[in-house]
Amino acid sequence: MFEGLRSLRLKTLTTKITIEDVMHCLLGLSRDEIKAYFAILEKPMTVEEIAETLGKSKPTAYRIAIKLTNMGLLIRKPHIIERGGYYYKYEAVEPEKVRKGIQEILNVICKKILEALNQDFSEVKRRLQSSSSSS
Repeated sequence: MFEGLRSLRLKTLTTKITIEDVMHCLLGLSRDEIKAYFAILEKPMTVEEIAETLGKSKPTAYRIAIKLTNMGLLIRKPHIIERGGYYYKYEAVEPEKVRKGIQEILNVICKKILEALNQDFSEVKRRLQSSSSSS
């Protein structure tokens, strides 16, 4: 087997992959976004509480909360203030739903990788050569 592939394979097989690694790689989350999700999993939080937990500014915490909400990892719930007005608290989606979502993404990626591996290498070579000659 090609030496580079063998060493990559050995490293992949012997290195422990954490859920943080998976969330970073497959969901594109930063360390702070992952930290926010797990903190909010412990208890619902306002933007101010997220900012305090992360040691970040309120605008940064707000951007993180919105990104995680748009991705379906958080749910934003309004809370009424007795004297009028409201504020939002963010709640984390259950880990099992997150796991299932990541598994779906992984299934699609694996399918696409297997399709790519089935490509005819000589066809790929011709395609690459024709694109470099037209540049």
